[in-house]
Amino acid sequence: MMDIEYLLTATPSARKSLDLQAPVDLAKIRDCLRVGLQAANGSNQQSWRWLVIADPSLRARIAELYREAYLLRVGGQLIADLLPAGTPERRIMSSTEWLVENMANVPLLVIPCYEPYLPRIDGDESFHQATLYGSIFPAVWNFQLALHTRGYGTCITTLHLHREAEVRRLLGIPESYTQGCLLPVARLRAGRAFSPARRRPVDEVVVRDGWEGPAL
Repeated sequence: MMDIEYLLTATPSARKSLDLQAPVDLAKIRDCLRVGLQAANGSNQQSWRWLVIADPSLRARIAELYREAYLLRVGGQLIADLLPAGTPERRIMSSTEWLVENMANVPLLVIPCYEPYLPRIDGDESFHQATLYGSIFPAVWNFQLALHTRGYGTCITTLHLHREAEVRRLLGIPESYTQGCLLPVARLRAGRAFSPARRRPVDEVVVRDGWEGPAL
């Protein structure tokens, strides 16, 4: 069993640490999804449907759409190599663009979808979004934790939503469902060690009794 605090603090957004050549055990992925679906969700409606994309031709098409979406965001060309060497920005963009270039080779792509269960009323946009994403991302995080304990990894990405309609048509997703994110899933590279990520100190980001209140 993995130490709980280690699991919670050192489960990475896995991109370059994914092993694209290692076989994937679908039974283990199914078990990770079982754990994921134990998460809390709005009114326990469980109005979700998780698409696990294994077919190479579907993965290739989604990868094309993902690359188009990324280039749209960054001005039409890959930019990692244009950034100063050794900087955090270059490391992050290098990892991001590695996934852009290798998405089609990731053995599984998982897209969790959720159907809003409350009728819309005027002025409820913030409520609607919070309820919708609050009902899917706890399960996504559970799924990520379960993957880590079984030697698999993933990361949350939403870039494909710039091509949401095309992905919807490709996979036959009904209009009433929202695609929460895209999760590229593979085994983690053997011997890859993880440690807690660098984060801003609690005192910088947590305050008491109001926006300008003292640190907790």
